[in-house]
Amino acid sequence: MPKELLFPELAESVVEGTVVKWLVDEGERLTKDQPYIEITTDKVTVELPSPYSGILVKKLVQEGDTVPVHTPLGLLADESEAEAPSQPAASPAMAVEENGDHGADLSLFKPDERAPSPVRNPFLESRGSTATVTAPPEPGRVRAAPAVRRLARELGIDLAQVPGSGPHGRVRIEDVRAYAAQLRATPATPAAKPPAPEVHTPSPTAAPSAPAAAPVGAPSPSFPPPPVYRTPKGYEQLEERVPVSAIRRAIAQQMMVSHLYTVRTLAVEEADLTELVRLREQLKPEAEREGVKLSYLPFILKALTRALKQHPTLNATLDEAHGEVVYRRYYNIGIAVDTEQGLVVPVVRDVERKSVLELAAEIEELAERARAGKLTIEDVTGSTFSVTNIGPIGSLLSFPIINVPDVAILGVHRIQKRPVALPDDSIALRHMMYLSLSFDHRLVDGAEAVRFLKDLIRLLERPERFVLEVV
Repeated sequence: MPKELLFPELAESVVEGTVVKWLVDEGERLTKDQPYIEITTDKVTVELPSPYSGILVKKLVQEGDTVPVHTPLGLLADESEAEAPSQPAASPAMAVEENGDHGADLSLFKPDERAPSPVRNPFLESRGSTATVTAPPEPGRVRAAPAVRRLARELGIDLAQVPGSGPHGRVRIEDVRAYAAQLRATPATPAAKPPAPEVHTPSPTAAPSAPAAAPVGAPSPSFPPPPVYRTPKGYEQLEERVPVSAIRRAIAQQMMVSHLYTVRTLAVEEADLTELVRLREQLKPEAEREGVKLSYLPFILKALTRALKQHPTLNATLDEAHGEVVYRRYYNIGIAVDTEQGLVVPVVRDVERKSVLELAAEIEELAERARAGKLTIEDVTGSTFSVTNIGPIGSLLSFPIINVPDVAILGVHRIQKRPVALPDDSIALRHMMYLSLSFDHRLVDGAEAVRFLKDLIRLLERPERFVLEVV
């Protein structure tokens, strides 16, 4: 009997992916562990290996389709089965008619046949689309990401009543916003009762919970839906419309989550990197002999580790579900990398245990794989703090977006020669750089953020204090 090639769970936070391209055609033979399809998620682009050997007899999804995890992607049969495709199917999953079906009937998340007829999504209609979406599934089986569920709770919306525009009825953030806007536009009736928020049963060891309340900084239920774009009359031929890529959608989703669930605040200081510039020039020949390109970033990461040890809150995260602050005693630094496909953030792990040259080699290797689209899920998860280095592009200052669930991100900018007044009142040209720290004010106070920056700058201005440290 032919076997299903399922979209596996790549990570706990990955709930769906978009098919980039098939690497084999129908009728081709696959060997076990041979990559057969390329899928992009909100984390990375990956090539999925086949868990079996056999012949690909049918593709159940097409390039460009967005599907949830566990969805069958294709059917694989051994040679004897592939030679006799007309035999009766042995299971509902094999009942594929030759009518252009691309797998909706084969999904593990097939909608209940008793569900109401499809309903229209006002969010899509506001954009000129007449597409219908799957009606909400039965209570308790709503498919939605954690951020979507959190937004629904904060708006007091029963998620089971929200029509989902995602694959197989998955509810997305824009669906919740559209439903909230629809509720505001509908006059209330005396008999109407407010929908009950989702109920979560606490674990036996959990402390008694306080009455539910929206977290500080939660979005107001009255915020409007996104604006509708309309082409000005007479300019239709001067516009080009390109579908939003999967990675751009993932970036937009991450940015929206950061905006909704952090209270982002900015602190800026400047550092005199004259001594660091001199030290790097001295070490570059040795790095070249090792085949390593030595930038300023490895030095900054080493200094960061020292500063984060002195200010553990900047390396922490806020577990809102349990009402706890989680202090991480390890130092995994996310590095924002600009690629042709969009921004990705690979993670340099255990920075405190590596030398400057080791960090330089690892950063270069991660950046190359990021630009080639070869990062794995492990490469982009588990950061405790993040750095965005936009100095090489020429940026003088920025306000970086926090890479949740981290509570802070450091913006590293252009090193520029400027005249500076020295302690003896003399004026000299020094290599100066602005550092911008975005931090979540719910957890980090402004005074602590500034003290962290000051300690980091003291290390960067005297790099001999940390450059040889390997814990």
